[in-house]
Amino acid sequence: MRHRIRVDKHWFDEPATIELELPRNLACAACEGGGCDNCERSGAISIRGRKEPAELLRITLPRRDVDLETTGSGRSVVVRIPGRGGIADKDDLPRGMLLLQLVPADEPDAGVCRVEPVLAPDVAAPSEPPPQARPNWSLYLAVAVILWILLLIWLRLSGRG
Repeated sequence: MRHRIRVDKHWFDEPATIELELPRNLACAACEGGGCDNCERSGAISIRGRKEPAELLRITLPRRDVDLETTGSGRSVVVRIPGRGGIADKDDLPRGMLLLQLVPADEPDAGVCRVEPVLAPDVAAPSEPPPQARPNWSLYLAVAVILWILLLIWLRLSGRG
């Protein structure tokens, strides 16, 4: 997946955190929107269903490199974001990689805003409770089979079986 946004060029001077809403369809990085087998010839890949809520992405921009300052408007920076590209497959495969191209500009794109980073864990929003541990039935079955075999061996050795 590939997505391109314009970001205020001054935000690269210090580690700024930005937030943006990802569109439902993003360009396929394999064919760059031309159409291939990965995107089923459409040139784009959906990251959510039609009725699902929008996905917000919050990232910290990399610091500006000296090379970015020497060019007029600066060169774009590509940030790789794992687990944010495409819808998870039926085979429980993880989501793919999102290549987010950040282009320094005088004005950011609509929907791209600078936010204050959360610094301390006590300030962070409450996280989801940890998932409940499910019993491992295969372990219980293996223990039961071993106990049954030991019982049969004991009965055989004791002359009762």
